[in-house]
Amino acid sequence: MNIYIYQIYYNNETQKKILPGFIPLDNTKNLRPDWFEFWVILNFLRNNILDDDAWYGFLSPKFYEKTGFNSDFVIRAIENYGSLGNVALFSPFWEQLAYFLNPFEQGDVWHPGLMAASQDFVNKYQLEINLNALVCDTSSSVFSNYVIAKKTFWIQWRKIAEQYFEYVENSPEYQITTIYKSIKNQFPMKTFIQERLATLILSTNTFKVLSPDQSFSAPIFTRLFPNDIKTRRLLQACDLMKTKYRESKDEKYLEMYWRIRGDIQYSNLSFK
Repeated sequence: MNIYIYQIYYNNETQKKILPGFIPLDNTKNLRPDWFEFWVILNFLRNNILDDDAWYGFLSPKFYEKTGFNSDFVIRAIENYGSLGNVALFSPFWEQLAYFLNPFEQGDVWHPGLMAASQDFVNKYQLEINLNALVCDTSSSVFSNYVIAKKTFWIQWRKIAEQYFEYVENSPEYQITTIYKSIKNQFPMKTFIQERLATLILSTNTFKVLSPDQSFSAPIFTRLFPNDIKTRRLLQACDLMKTKYRESKDEKYLEMYWRIRGDIQYSNLSFK
């Protein structure tokens, strides 16, 4: 089994963060810093032919910092379980994937305006997805482009990425910014939308997805939720109900999800 997991670096400091077993991917020229890792991934796919059965991933320098997964864990997981799927997700913030209906709703909390801007793109390319109703769980959504997948996934990712790139580059009115951690910090909105493109692909249910269960051990983000057993179990139940709904389309599971979610103590974000 061939596994090619690249870790992107921008300078000497980020080069030192490359984990053993991952392949350094040089972006020191950083020709389009406004696109962050998206630009690097898209250009790799433009300029390289992928093997049909190999696994590919393109991770940021902060992968370990965000997820707590080292390279040995990631590589062994794919070696041991890769025959069961064609996409593997190593996303941070499992509790937010479980709580929110989908990463676009979650993104709109952190980056106001993200949902509407994303829906504009979806409508432009007639993707026929209502983001306000899109149901995702931890096996169909991911943050930070932390996806390891086979060629079939990356072909679809490149297609939608090319559409999104064209859409943004040719739409001056789309060059908008949004909050990042504080009102004083403004980043391009496209930065946060592009990392959610993978979710649009995974929502089609055409891939066999592998994902480590982080719900028992990974931390809960205390800025949003209490870090206690009750909250953890309610978040696990939210994710399960969404999974059941995605599998069956039975509305009772979606109703149960909303009921359970309503029992979770949630703190609205405030930015300074």
